[in-house]
Amino acid sequence: MRIDKKILVIGGAALLVILLSLGLFFGLRSRGGGNDADNGSLSRRDNILVLARDYADQGEYQMALDLLNDLLIDDAQDEEARRLRDDVISARRAAEEKSLQAELDAQREQNKELAESLEKLGESINRENPEDKAARERAEAERRRQEEAQKQEVEALVEKGRKALERQRFDEAIEAANDALRIMPDSSAARSLKRDAEQARRDAESAAERAAREERERRLTRLLEEAHRAVESGRWSEAREKAAEARELDSDSGDAWAVEGDAWYLADPENSENRRRARSAYEEALRRNPEDWNAHFRLGQIKAAEGNLGDAIASFEKAARLNGGMTQIWYELGKVQFRDKRYGDAAASFEKVSKIEPDYQGNWFNLGLSYLRTSRVQNAAKAFSESVKARPDHAPSRYELGKIYLANENWSGAIDSFTMAANLSPDKAAYWRSLGAAYYGAKSYNEARSAYSKALELEPSHGDTLYNLALTSLMLGDTDDALSKAAAAVKSDGTNAVYLYTLGQAAEKAGMTDQAVNSYRQSASIDPGYAKPRINLGVLYDGTGDYNKALESLLEALRIEPNSPVVWNNLGKVYLHTEDYANSLKFFEKAVGAEPNDADLQMNLALALTETGDVQRALKVYETVIRLDSKRSEAYDRIARLRFSSGDSEGASKAVSDLERIDPSYPALADLKLLVN
Repeated sequence: MRIDKKILVIGGAALLVILLSLGLFFGLRSRGGGNDADNGSLSRRDNILVLARDYADQGEYQMALDLLNDLLIDDAQDEEARRLRDDVISARRAAEEKSLQAELDAQREQNKELAESLEKLGESINRENPEDKAARERAEAERRRQEEAQKQEVEALVEKGRKALERQRFDEAIEAANDALRIMPDSSAARSLKRDAEQARRDAESAAERAAREERERRLTRLLEEAHRAVESGRWSEAREKAAEARELDSDSGDAWAVEGDAWYLADPENSENRRRARSAYEEALRRNPEDWNAHFRLGQIKAAEGNLGDAIASFEKAARLNGGMTQIWYELGKVQFRDKRYGDAAASFEKVSKIEPDYQGNWFNLGLSYLRTSRVQNAAKAFSESVKARPDHAPSRYELGKIYLANENWSGAIDSFTMAANLSPDKAAYWRSLGAAYYGAKSYNEARSAYSKALELEPSHGDTLYNLALTSLMLGDTDDALSKAAAAVKSDGTNAVYLYTLGQAAEKAGMTDQAVNSYRQSASIDPGYAKPRINLGVLYDGTGDYNKALESLLEALRIEPNSPVVWNNLGKVYLHTEDYANSLKFFEKAVGAEPNDADLQMNLALALTETGDVQRALKVYETVIRLDSKRSEAYDRIARLRFSSGDSEGASKAVSDLERIDPSYPALADLKLLVN
């Protein structure tokens, strides 16, 4: 037994040593992060909470939330972890809103600078007439007045909301913030009020209320995600069903109304009933969330489609203030501003697009059109050139560029642009007609006739095409075709004074004086402010010796164009023929004063001076004629005769010698030589 006891004692001691060793082992393992369930779990949780706070303080919100979500998966009732998670979510939301607000403020400042630069357009490169400038300034003053009124209204609402928040009337404060955001979606004060009120409402919740809210938010998020996926896949009915479920879960969910609006509008934007339902849904969305840029944008599209241009502009502008980096918003805004004849504003919007996304399809073309409406022709030319680079096959861009070249008499540029436009869209008569005009300006009359003829094939009764073909045929000397085309133009529109005038020209060329007189008279009677038919009537009457009618027609022309050298010259001729030399000289001198380098006008003045016997002055004017036109044979003839009659035989002989040198076949040369010899 002793032996047994000894063995037992030894065994007990050994067991104690073993147990102590095991205890030490487990203790070491526990301190190293080991296996003691209670102590190890507590240490891990505390470390995670500390790490999550560190991440949140550094702005790494998602990493902090990932850690906290892992804790809450293990223990959903961990109040400290839940509070920290809510704090991190609030901090992240505040940081995101602060960043967004900074972008909105920068965008607003940029818009302000752009508006200020637009105000100066009329003082620099714009050729703005006084009426347009006054209208623009009135519109700008009204815009500023409205902005100031809106600012004051927003400030009052924010103040009201802050007072409600102080009394812990959270819903009232949030509603005041929403009212302010409906007026000014990018108001930092209103956004801050809303954020503070929502956070205060969350802080005031009990644990049970918070748990219920979070569960409701999870279900709402899932439903909205499913609704958005349905919209993206074109499953419109399913999207609307999910949106309805979301609204049942949370009647204040602006997102639920917004996705329903998308499901109606995107299903068929051309359907008026779809637009009506979508509009109602988007308006409900904005009542709950005035910061939803997409709802503002879609409402702008709907209002534009229905012709409510002012309201559409207001919606697009709100969308742009909330999401100024989205190209499509500025593009759609520019289009509606253009439709509403706010061309300067449209140009500013399209300029925004070109800066954000230079290759946005159609933008350069629309920008060019806007520039044209504000008389910024050089800018328009650059914009259309960019449009051609971006879309080489876009015929309208080449056509508009050609029109600018044509207006500036850049015939080759116009010809190239119109040729490309016509080849790209050969069924567009206007392109061929413009090509004809460019060739006509370049004096390439055969090519002009060919282009006009192609336009006429497309539009056989088009008056302008027929009229231009008549002019071209006159330049080519094809009087019969000119008569035919001019008559067809008059047939297409018998009230067009220009067509009748051109018919008169063709008839006059054909020697049909009575027809010419009749056409000119009709043209003059249709347009009391049209001088050309009256001038031509005066010339015809002068040629037939009917000087009273000639004077009557030309004096009417003078009333219309009191500063016309053409009218003065022809009046001078009639007075010369009636031997009213005083009036003849008066009008010839006015004509020469206006165009001193015109040899014909100088010649007429010299003839009148000759008739009045003012030999010395007449000789000086004849010399001027020769200086302007050294081959003017009649001037040499007149000089020779005047010098001979005044006893200057040597001067007369020199004039005859000069005449023989420049025109040896002059019909009266032999008589002159006999005279001076």
